Amino acid sequence: MDDERPLARSADWLGHAKRITHGLRHKRMLWTQEPMYRIYLQRRLAVPYYRRRFHDFGKNVTLDKPLWLYGPRFMSIGDGSIILRGAWLAVERAAWGGPAPVLEIGKRFAARPFVTISAASSVVIEDNVGIASFSTIIDSDHTWADASTHVLDSGMSASPIRIGEGTFIAERAAILSGAQIGKQCFIGANSLVKNNVPDHSIVLGVPGRVVGSTLTGG
Repeated sequence: MDDERPLARSADWLGHAKRITHGLRHKRMLWTQEPMYRIYLQRRLAVPYYRRRFHDFGKNVTLDKPLWLYGPRFMSIGDGSIILRGAWLAVERAAWGGPAPVLEIGKRFAARPFVTISAASSVVIEDNVGIASFSTIIDSDHTWADASTHVLDSGMSASPIRIGEGTFIAERAAILSGAQIGKQCFIGANSLVKNNVPDHSIVLGVPGRVVGSTLTGG
């Protein structure tokens, strides 16, 4: 019996060592082959910084290396949202005198790389909205009120934008001032929306028009 104890301890130690080795290999695999693993680790380091800057920065929010971040104290991002790298997020100076948030993003928002969102009046994105790469949401227009000036120095008008819960916006779409998009809509790639869109609409084209329903699949 005494001879069996060292053997048992040795077997326990070998099993423990194998579990540690397996765990390290698994983490190495995640680090080298799963980009989101690195992004989630970086998120943990960035969260305290963003929570100091934003009006509201929810739980488990991932904001991965934004290209531009302007007026974040007037922005809120809901729990579980993920915005991949290269995003341009701006609350324009014209809105700084009003109450926050001016740019309000709901829970479980998902944005692929290089999305632009600019709010000069109000942009509200409800829960569970997805946006594909290179799409743009801008609630303001330059008016060329004074034709003798540079366009960036001329007047600007702005109208609120709202994007309903569960809507998906495909790649390179443009959502412009005054757009009011309903729930569970699909905005097709390269489409332009500047008007009211009923719930469950499929929108295609420039200007965008309703061509079907997400309830029926077409």
